[in-house]
Amino acid sequence: MRMIAAEAGISVGALYLYYGSKEELCSTVFKGLFREFRDTISERTREISDPAEQIRTYIRTYMEMARVHREFIYTFNKDKGFAFGVEWKQKFFVELRRFLNGIIRRGVENGMFADIEESEATKIVLSVLRGYVVSIVIDPDNLFTADACTDILLNGLVRRRDPGKGVELSR
Repeated sequence: MRMIAAEAGISVGALYLYYGSKEELCSTVFKGLFREFRDTISERTREISDPAEQIRTYIRTYMEMARVHREFIYTFNKDKGFAFGVEWKQKFFVELRRFLNGIIRRGVENGMFADIEESEATKIVLSVLRGYVVSIVIDPDNLFTADACTDILLNGLVRRRDPGKGVELSR
């Protein structure tokens, strides 16, 4: 709290007038970052009609925001742990799931995506992205690019072949 007060040019006592505790301050900062994150993803995908491009933009934005706020994520989780603020983090992830699920549902409905269980696909994509955030904190040498992530999630690893002819199928 002393460092924050000094950076803001106010006394520690004045900081405690605004925020009753370090936890309240952290909660406020995190909620602000979550709002920024949600609004940025929404803004960047709003004008895109192609669900695959929306997914690509979603993933790129998620990873970009995580990199931009890397130091905060690292410091916060080192100090407070991943369990801090579980209730509002869960609400945030419900919003992200709902948004991403809508993109995937539209892709299935218009025939761009395979006939898949949208909620399961959503969970998989979000789990991959949360793994990226964890890697930022504990294994920064294991980070991958947004394009590589999107290509594998959208195209898979297996080369498709026509079983009767042994010919590769286009997607």
